[in-house]
Amino acid sequence: MKTFVLFLLTPLLYAQQLTKKYIVDGQTKQPLSSVIIHDIHNYTLTNEDGYFFFHASGDTITIKLLGYKTLKITPEQLNREKDTLFLDPKPIELSEVVVGSNPEILSQVYRKALDNYPNEPFVEDFFLRCVLKLNGDFLKIEDIAGRVKRNKLLGLSKDIKFDFQLLNMRKFGIENKDKYSEDLALLSLRDVFLWYSSLLFLDYQRFNFSAPTIVDDTHKKINHFPKNNNFYDGVGHLVINTKDYSIVERSDKINDTTIDKIPWNKKLWVKFRTSYYSLKEICESSSNGKYFIASACLAQQVEVYNKAQKNLYDIEYQLVITRPFSLISTFKPNVNAKAELFKLNIPYNKDFWEKQNQLPLTDQMQAFIKNAHNQKEYRIISNF
Repeated sequence: MKTFVLFLLTPLLYAQQLTKKYIVDGQTKQPLSSVIIHDIHNYTLTNEDGYFFFHASGDTITIKLLGYKTLKITPEQLNREKDTLFLDPKPIELSEVVVGSNPEILSQVYRKALDNYPNEPFVEDFFLRCVLKLNGDFLKIEDIAGRVKRNKLLGLSKDIKFDFQLLNMRKFGIENKDKYSEDLALLSLRDVFLWYSSLLFLDYQRFNFSAPTIVDDTHKKINHFPKNNNFYDGVGHLVINTKDYSIVERSDKINDTTIDKIPWNKKLWVKFRTSYYSLKEICESSSNGKYFIASACLAQQVEVYNKAQKNLYDIEYQLVITRPFSLISTFKPNVNAKAELFKLNIPYNKDFWEKQNQLPLTDQMQAFIKNAHNQKEYRIISNF
C-alpha cells in the first residue's frame, strides 16, 4: 500500500464517585455533544451520543454548554438523578450587522491577552481522540491520554513549542491489502496542537467583523469574514466574555464560496485536496485566573482521486484538557512530537481503558471494532 501523508493547515485521578449519564437538549430531547462537565480537579466532555463518564472529586460539579443554562450540582445529587440530564437553551442572540474591520470590543480582547492567557511554560493533562473515515465508514480510531508542555498558549506557529508525554493509548484501524489503494496519514501531535493555538489574533487587513451581538448577559459574539475571496482565509466567530474580555469560544471553517479555487496536489497516480475544514474551541478560566483551551475539535475532509475512483476522507481530532496547569516538575517527554499520530506506539493498558472517564466509545465505534475481523480485504492494525 502506498501511504500519502497530507499535511494540512495515567492522568492523575482523585476519584471518589463515578457517574455515568446522558445529556440532551431540554426542548428537542436530542443528545448534546461536547458538553463540559468539571469540578475543581477534573474535566470531561459528552461524546457524540451525549454520553459521559465522570470521576467526581470536589463538592460541586458544573455542567455547561454555550447557549444553554449552566447546571451546578453536587456529586450526590447527580448520582440520584435519572440516567438523562436536560439542559435548557438560553434566548437566541440578536441579529448581526457588519460594521468593518476593527470593532472596539476586539481591541479590548487583544489589550487584555497577557492578563487572560498564560505566556510562560506550563503543563496540561489531555485526552485526544482521532477518527478517520473513508466514504462515511470508519478506518482508524486512536485515543491518547497524555501531557503536553507548552512555552505559551497562543501565538504564531514559529513561536510556539510543544513537548509531549504520552501515558496511555488505544488504537484500532483497518488497511486495504490492495497495494494501489491510498492510505491517508493523520497529522502529528505538533501539527494538531498548532491548529488549536492559531485563531486568537486575526489580521485586521484580511478580515471584516460584524458588530457584537448579545449571546447572554455576560457574552457577546463577533463574526469574521475574509475581505478577499481567497481559499485560505475562513469564516467564523468569537464569543467574548464582557466581564474580562476573554474569548470563551472560537470557531473557524472553510469559506464555502472559495472551494472551487482550492488547488489539487498530486502524488504518483493520486490527486487530492482539502475540500473542508472546521475548528471549534471552548476556553475556560482556571483557579490561577488564566484561561485554557478546555476542549477543541478539528475536522477536515480530503477529496482523493485514485485514477478514476473518487474517495472522501473525513478526519476529526477531538481534544479534552482533563487537568489544566498540572505539575510541571513531574513532566517527562517521551515521544517525537512530529511523528504521524497513528505511528506512535504506547502499550495498551486494559485496566486504564476500562476505568478512564473520557469520551466513551460511541455505539458505531464499538460496532466497527467488533465487525472489522469479518472484512477479508483489510488487515487490522491495533495495539489491543
